[in-house]
Order: sequence, then structure tokens, then C-alpha cells
Amino acid sequence: MKKTSYIVIFLLVILSLLAAGCKPKAASVQNRDYGGIYEEPEYEYYADNMMADMAYGSENSAAAYSKAVPAAENGGGSEQKRMIQKSASIQIQVMDPIASAEKLITLTEQMGGFVVSSSSTQERYSGDIYLPRANLTIRVPAEKLNETLEFIENMTGDASKDVSNKRIYGVDITSDYVDTSSRLSSLEKTRDKLYEILDTAQNAEEALEVYQSIANVESDIEVYKGQIKYMEESVALSSIDVTISSIRPAPISTVTKWSLGDVFKDAFESLLDGCKSVIEFLIYFLIVVVPILILAAIPIVIIVFVVRKLIRSKKEKSGKHDENVKKEDVLTQVNKE
Repeated sequence: MKKTSYIVIFLLVILSLLAAGCKPKAASVQNRDYGGIYEEPEYEYYADNMMADMAYGSENSAAAYSKAVPAAENGGGSEQKRMIQKSASIQIQVMDPIASAEKLITLTEQMGGFVVSSSSTQERYSGDIYLPRANLTIRVPAEKLNETLEFIENMTGDASKDVSNKRIYGVDITSDYVDTSSRLSSLEKTRDKLYEILDTAQNAEEALEVYQSIANVESDIEVYKGQIKYMEESVALSSIDVTISSIRPAPISTVTKWSLGDVFKDAFESLLDGCKSVIEFLIYFLIVVVPILILAAIPIVIIVFVVRKLIRSKKEKSGKHDENVKKEDVLTQVNKE
């Protein structure tokens, strides 16, 4: 049994190295119902398939995979059923959105579906007038999607006018479903083979190594089972986003009667308002603006006064100097004579 133990350990080491270098990118499945991305965890797919091939032979692995792929791809006689995630969105207008939302919730439960989310708000129409609005996300059996949409349209008075938006769309996840099923089948065969190896273990060390491998495989099997369950549920139940708004009332038009007295009254009120504005301006000007102008003018007046005084002093000195010069010229002339 030592030779068998060495072979198992050698295979585990090789698989670990291959898993480290050959990890594929995580596959993702678009969740159109909730607008999110469901991420598939990374998995050593090539390493596990290699272990399955070693355990069962390449022919058995090919046969296991051929059972999962569509018959159209595998060349079989029957076609694989397509896996289509169907969703829809619709916006309608009714007289009472809250009552219509309650009817839709009741119908959803009667059809075997359920309500994902439900809310009601008030949207402003005019002035202090607010109109109710309801938003729902429901899930109903896929085969009853069209019936549910028809019921929603019939809640309006006129579907051609009160249905503002309607959209039905689907996502084909057949290839993802087949690929996940194939991986799950390969992992289950690998797990069964590891259990057979565990039964032949001769000591605790060998049993522990094999048990650890089994635990890793079991964990990945649960992940793939969860993904398959999610895909099947998303195909079996269709999601519908419903917006129910209030029908906006038509604006009321009124005719205003003309009156000469009202014209004079409006003109007199306008005159009073104008006089009031002028008086208020004068009051603010005298109380606020004038003091500010005075305070701002004081430094300017002081500066002008100082400058003028300096100029005047300079002129007086210049005049005295000129007089002295003239006197000296006169004395010099007198002395010459």
C-alpha cells in the first residue's frame, strides 16, 4: 500500500501545481432580474477533470460530458431544452394606484409567485396637490408571464393610452447551465473515486490526505449545486418591474371677466406700491448710504486739506525767495550806478 500512497501523494502534488497555473477566469452569469452579477468562484477545473480522467479513463469522462451537453451539439437524437430567463417591465396609469397595487399582489400570490419589493410614494402634481404612485417587483411562474402582463394592462381604462412603457426580454443561459452541470458531474465522479481510495488507506496520514481532497471537492460541489439551483429558479420564475402612476387630471381653464373698476384699483395699488418703494429707498439712503458716504469722505477731506496746505506753504516760500532775489538785483544795480 505504500506504493499506492506515494502515487496518490504524487498525483495531488501534480494537481496542485496544475491548479496554480491553469486557473480559468471566474465565469459570470448576468442576473437580469435584480440587475446584479452572480460571480462563479474560481475552480481548478482542468485539474479536477484530469483527476477524473486518471480515475475513470478518458472514455468515461467523455461519456459523462456528453450526457450534459445539448443533443444538438453532441449529435444526439433529442434536443436539450433551452434555459431562458424571462423578465419584463411595465408602466401604467390608473385612477387609484394603491388599490391597483393591492390587486396585483393578490393575483401574484394566487399564481404561486411572490412580491420581491413594494413601495408607494407621493409625486407632486401642482402647487400643494400630490398624486400617489406605487412601485412593485414581482416574480410569477414563467408560463404565466403574458397572463400577468395582460392583467396589468386591463387594470387601466385604455391600454393604448395608459400603458406608457412595456418591455419583455430574456437571457439564454443554456450554455452556462450545461457547462455547470458537466463540471458538477465530473466532480461527483471524482469524489466517489476518492472515497474508494479512502477505503484502501493503510494509515491515518494517507486517510487524512485523501479526506482533505474529498472536503475540497465537496465544497466545490455545493457551490455548483447552488448555481444550478439558482439558474433553474430564475428560469422557472419571471421577474416583472411594475410602476403604477396616477392619471393626471386635465387642467381647469377659467375665463377672467374684465372690469373697469378693477383696472383702476390695480393701477392705484401699483401707484401706492411705487410710492412706497421710493419712500423706502429715500429712508434707506438717508439712514444707511449718507452716513457711509460721510465716513468715507472724512479721510479724503483731510488728505486734500493737508495737500493744499503743503502746496500753499511751498508757494509762500517760493514767493519770499523771489522777493529776496529781486531785492538783491536792485541793490546790485544801485551799486553799479
